[in-house]
Amino acid sequence: MKSQVSILQELNPPQREAVTHLDGPVLILAGAGSGKTRVITHRIAYLLSQGVEPWRILAMTFTNKAAREMKERVEKLIGMAGQSVWVATFHSACVRILRRAGQDFTIYDEADRGRLIKDCLKELNIDEEVYNPRAIAKTISRAKETLIAPENYPVEYRFHQAVKDVYQLYEDRLAKNKAYDFDDLLGKVLELWQKFPETLSSYQDRFKHIMVDEYQDTNHVQYRLVKMLTAKHHNICVVGDDDQSIYSWRGADITNILNFEHDYPDVRIIRLEQNYRSTKQILRKANDLIRNNEGRKGKTLWTAKENGESVECSSAIDEYEEARLIARKIDFLKNMEQRGWSDFALFYRTNAQSRVLEQIFMENMVPYTIVGGTSFYQRREIKDILAYLRLIVNPADSVSLKRIINLPTRGIGDRTISTLEEIARTNNITMYQALALAGKDKLLPSRASKAVAGFLKLINQFRQIKVEFSPALLVDKVTRESGYLDYLEQDDDSDDRLGNLEELTAAMEKADDLESFLVEASLVSDIDQWEENNRVSLMTAHNAKGLEFPVVFITGLENGLFPHANSINEGRLEEERRLCYVGMTRAKERLYLTWARRRRNQIRVPSGFISEAGLEDEKGENYSRNDAVKVSQMSSEHFAQLIARGKNKHRW
Repeated sequence: MKSQVSILQELNPPQREAVTHLDGPVLILAGAGSGKTRVITHRIAYLLSQGVEPWRILAMTFTNKAAREMKERVEKLIGMAGQSVWVATFHSACVRILRRAGQDFTIYDEADRGRLIKDCLKELNIDEEVYNPRAIAKTISRAKETLIAPENYPVEYRFHQAVKDVYQLYEDRLAKNKAYDFDDLLGKVLELWQKFPETLSSYQDRFKHIMVDEYQDTNHVQYRLVKMLTAKHHNICVVGDDDQSIYSWRGADITNILNFEHDYPDVRIIRLEQNYRSTKQILRKANDLIRNNEGRKGKTLWTAKENGESVECSSAIDEYEEARLIARKIDFLKNMEQRGWSDFALFYRTNAQSRVLEQIFMENMVPYTIVGGTSFYQRREIKDILAYLRLIVNPADSVSLKRIINLPTRGIGDRTISTLEEIARTNNITMYQALALAGKDKLLPSRASKAVAGFLKLINQFRQIKVEFSPALLVDKVTRESGYLDYLEQDDDSDDRLGNLEELTAAMEKADDLESFLVEASLVSDIDQWEENNRVSLMTAHNAKGLEFPVVFITGLENGLFPHANSINEGRLEEERRLCYVGMTRAKERLYLTWARRRRNQIRVPSGFISEAGLEDEKGENYSRNDAVKVSQMSSEHFAQLIARGKNKHRW
């Protein structure tokens, strides 16, 4: 373990203060690139150097990638003692708490939740064309995040009544399937602590020092969890940046960080403003942009790095020329500055923008990777095999059962599945139990009955041998004996899909047991699997958070796109500005902003963010923060008049 002196010597004064102030609440306002992960890891090391036992420390963050990096840094600083420190995401920490309480469950990801909600709509005879399953799923998720139970869900319109009916049935089906969705992982811990105060007390006594990373991204349930955990000792250290709060659409509540001192009046507030990532030019423009927000604590990033190249802004005739400008610029910088493809990243506001970029990149032989595309654990063949494994572990899991009961084809069609569902509902049993009952009571035609019996026998055999095989060997046995391997070999993309199954087997070789592997697989997010490779990275600005690149392009800076029209109409312009700020502060050396005068055959005007950042657009127009709202309401004729003015001053 490093000495106390060596732990502190590589920190700047505000970082040192954040690390050494151990008693009572601390709010660390950490600007982009200011070394917040270093502060958290060094704070853990300093606590241990002061004699705090490692198992009394809890550090929570939001992504497995961040948690993994944090844990690795802690272990590098303090050695094996770091393994006893709880460093985890909110969700994985809650899974551990629930498992320790003796709860056994399958975790449903977003796709699983969608399937179950569609089943509920079908059972309730609710038309999917009228009531969108995704909208209902999102609404139920928001209800859970604000701790509104199904029976208490308020009804104002017919949509709300549909949500309430689906919500009630959805919760019933989750219980029958012995499954939790992502929101449940947090909410069920609150229920546990409220029902068993002694359990909460034991965790309060255990964790004497609690740290929360990215506190600006916490939702109401996470806020409650932290508040309950720290009620006894108040040794809470939260690290965050109100200027980087960009996830309100998935429940994040910026008031948690803005009002932190109201919850903890004796809080010490420390600002980390020295940026170690970007040049002065980039920070100057980012600071100019974000100071237009009113709902912020206030800080100004600065750097000791060189001035750097000017931030450039360019317009294009349309989205195709915009993509070509970027491709040419990448080619120029790659050759002139000897850069690798991985030095470059493109951020856009919506996924739909990637289509043209991909097309032009392919035409110009620019290798690229999409960050946030279909993640490994969401690929069809991986989801299929995981469904087999989940059913082996939890026979009550009807979502997994329905996914693979006729995969590969066994002669169990939709009519048979509907009959099995009806048997399960009528007898108040699981679908898996309905398989046996259907055969016993001869409730199915002979051919279907034989097929169902064969599937039931197969799964029962796998369940019997589960304890005899390692997870990796069990995967191999399941893929072969289920017939899935033969089925996959008939696929046109069989090489890629078989390669993915080999990768799954390799991953499972590192697993301690099947159950823990399935939990980890359920908690993996898209960004967790991003790895640097020799390709240009394309991603939404939301996915860029937490990453950094030498050269960054932010595309589509047009009013109605970035800021997005929906956000403008819903009064979330400040969050859009924070999102743009996040994108700008990912750049280390060079930053380029682009917009198109016409996109999808519609005339566009430049985003107000361009002038707010002190960048003159090519027409010399300066739009104020209020104009950014007004301009979205302007007519196409007025747009055309604006665009007719002036000549391009900033062309690459």
